[in-house]
Amino acid sequence: MEPTSNLGRFGRLLLVLSGIALLALGIFFTARQQLPWNLQPATSVITGFVCEDPDAEVGGYTLTLVRYELNGTQYESIPLHQYEASWQIGNEVRILADKHHPEDIKTPTMIYGGWLMMLASIPFLVIGPYTILTARRKSNRTPEEIAEDEERTPVGKMKYKVSSIVIPLSTGLPLTAMALIFYLLEGRSVLALLLLLLGVIASLVGIRSAVMFIVMTVSHIRSRHPKT
Repeated sequence: MEPTSNLGRFGRLLLVLSGIALLALGIFFTARQQLPWNLQPATSVITGFVCEDPDAEVGGYTLTLVRYELNGTQYESIPLHQYEASWQIGNEVRILADKHHPEDIKTPTMIYGGWLMMLASIPFLVIGPYTILTARRKSNRTPEEIAEDEERTPVGKMKYKVSSIVIPLSTGLPLTAMALIFYLLEGRSVLALLLLLLGVIASLVGIRSAVMFIVMTVSHIRSRHPKT
């Protein structure tokens, strides 16, 4: 039986717990937001900033005051519960307003942040359990199975293993989806372009490994069962 380090076990468990935490937070924040079809997009202009409870040692935060027009009605100095250090008075900010309560506004990132967290949890929830199952399978291998793996791996028949497919795809596809969401929410965002680049590269690596795995598996089967 092959040894398994405590560090390896802890790392795999941490992956799973991180995925569960991100998924739970994503569900929590998504459940608290308005339904997308109850929201109406608008462009607001920052008119000022105000600090809520400025005397508090802990818990004080800054509100952004914005002006916008919705369905022919002008709204002035409406508080937006988000603040970015780069924001300045006069900047335009994309917002989503509740159709039934037009003064209840949020940025797209605030609305869809929960979905981004759920997407971010996918790599952890796939890679974590996969590595746990793989480690358990390896620890239960017989000496004959270990010798067989060592004999065929250098030959290259099983060079492209499942891990080279699962890990890139479970990382690349969520990253690509997150990049597209960021692009829709924030426009030409550097973060969106970076996520898209990483996601596409990882996805292509996974797809290439999957194709090579299929080709080599078919070739291996044919070599073991030649036509008579």
